[in-house]
Amino acid sequence: MNKIQQAPLSQHDPLMAPKIKPQDVNKAAEQFEAIFLRNLMKQMRETNAVFESKDDPMNSESRRMMQSMFDDTLCNQLAHDHGIGLAAMIVKQLTRHSHT
Repeated sequence: MNKIQQAPLSQHDPLMAPKIKPQDVNKAAEQFEAIFLRNLMKQMRETNAVFESKDDPMNSESRRMMQSMFDDTLCNQLAHDHGIGLAAMIVKQLTRHSHT
């Protein structure tokens, strides 16, 4: 009846798979670090919000929106400028075996 076709060898053998470019690994690691920093900042802001006064005129939705945009920009820039070193550790871990 119907024969099951086997996938080419390149789909089973990691040595035959397409090579990942170093700049792609760097970019992915940088983006991961930015996401990590963004989540860290979000948690810190939420913790700090517990102590904010509800009567404070500076405690508004527009301020929180601007602060969120600032946090996003800050986290992206920190990750791009090697922030806390998380991206570098990820790159080192992922490329460690590619040089052997």
